[in-house]
Amino acid sequence: MPFKPGHEKTGGRTKNQKNHVSKEIRKVSAALLQGELETLKELLPTLKPDQYLKAIAMLYKVVVPQQRQIETETIDHPVNFQVEIIDRLSQVTEKECEAAIDTWVQDKRNK
Repeated sequence: MPFKPGHEKTGGRTKNQKNHVSKEIRKVSAALLQGELETLKELLPTLKPDQYLKAIAMLYKVVVPQQRQIETETIDHPVNFQVEIIDRLSQVTEKECEAAIDTWVQDKRNK
């Protein structure tokens, strides 16, 4: 069922939770590399310079998280504000004010 605006998310991963398959792949990859460290230490120096750099770059991709560019939108907010005070309470009689309060209290009690 596709997501529809206005509905809450149900099920699935929580925010910032990693995919279980990716987590397993990382664990297995780390174990494999751990077992191959001595071989890597022996083989890396024997590679040609361009192959060596490619191998190091590939290893860095596994070890160092990939950086992503984040674009932000700058919003120009107004800096000058005008405050206007409207005195509407003086236009309401005390009787109308009490009636409005009583109505409000009754509505709250009925809920």
